[in-house]
Amino acid sequence: MENELAMPAKRKKLASGAKVRLKAGSTIPEVPPVNADQWTGVVIEAKGRGDALQYIVEWDEETEQRMPADFIKACEETGLFYKMACLPHQDVEACE
Repeated sequence: MENELAMPAKRKKLASGAKVRLKAGSTIPEVPPVNADQWTGVVIEAKGRGDALQYIVEWDEETEQRMPADFIKACEETGLFYKMACLPHQDVEACE
């Protein structure tokens, strides 16, 4: 039918162990803005559903080496573990 609304494609949830990267313009929510474009890591856990879907990501060694010292310091001062982050699904994409 011509008047039917197109349904959005269903988003496939990334599984634990999936290699991921942050999309351009993404930031780490819990700390002051830091350029996290192209940071890469592995999904540890997916939680939530739909628009509330979030991924807990553990950063890989290459990303850890690129992290600004100010970012690591801000995490440590606020009691956050800088080697991981909880990110909204919109900011994360699978790597090949």
